[in-house]
Amino acid sequence: MSSNPATDQIRRLLVERDQLQLDIRELEGRLEKSRRRLDGVTAELTSLRRVEDELLRRHPELEQD
Repeated sequence: MSSNPATDQIRRLLVERDQLQLDIRELEGRLEKSRRRLDGVTAELTSLRRVEDELLRRHPELEQD
């Protein structure tokens, strides 16, 4: 049985498309995880800055140049 080159090419392209769709889902998941981590780090920085500001307000002698 001979193979149809067009059919073979379609099959290869469908496999490639499926792989690209999987790659996209994986990247979207990683992006979402990174966004959540960024939000967490930003919140932690904000909190630490508030603590630092309060500490310096209470103890101005700790202020550094």
